[in-house]
Amino acid sequence: MASGIERCMYCSESFGTAIDHHEPLNHAPRRVFDWYNHLLACAFCNTHAKGGAFPHDKAGNPLLVDPTADEPADHFRLSLTSGEYHCLTERGCASIDVFQLNRGSLRHGRLDAVGQCLDTLAKCAEYLANDDKAEVEQRIRRLGRQPFADVLQELRRIADRPKAGVVLGNDAALAALRTLYTPLTAKPFFIPKQERHEPNCRSWRTAEPFSPPDRRAAP
Repeated sequence: MASGIERCMYCSESFGTAIDHHEPLNHAPRRVFDWYNHLLACAFCNTHAKGGAFPHDKAGNPLLVDPTADEPADHFRLSLTSGEYHCLTERGCASIDVFQLNRGSLRHGRLDAVGQCLDTLAKCAEYLANDDKAEVEQRIRRLGRQPFADVLQELRRIADRPKAGVVLGNDAALAALRTLYTPLTAKPFFIPKQERHEPNCRSWRTAEPFSPPDRRAAP
């Protein structure tokens, strides 16, 4: 989420061709001109997936992750082997479901992006060995412009893990990743096995719906 240049801030695949009111106007009409409520989105995420949806928990707190204000890694984790997001919190589950972040085109695109990132990083390792910094910088800029920049973010997040080499299966790419992206940006966090949700988790839908207070004047 929100990691690609000019890309949709939700799916990171398509170009952001629309402006989404993150909190829809049917929920907050006074935020129509609120700059912080305007997010770059693609037509699918803005219209076909989210539309006017804006779920709340039973306490009235918004459930959708705001990629400009929240840290997405606190709410869901990207699997580099399946291309699917797994939610870690109720907010993560709701966001994956509402924005349909595990739809087929996104899963396949992320897997392709993993291969592209690893190939580029492995090539960067060769250029680093030859001290060709200009070529390295050019290739890294290309990575930053590609769709599915969330894949590169996840690679950076796991690069300092003891078993990162096993996950990536490419020692040269891992070495380049650790060299080029130091310090690593994302904080590590422990994921209890029993709290890992399935990619298409719908548990958030079972929560008691939020009923806004009745603001009508008492008779």
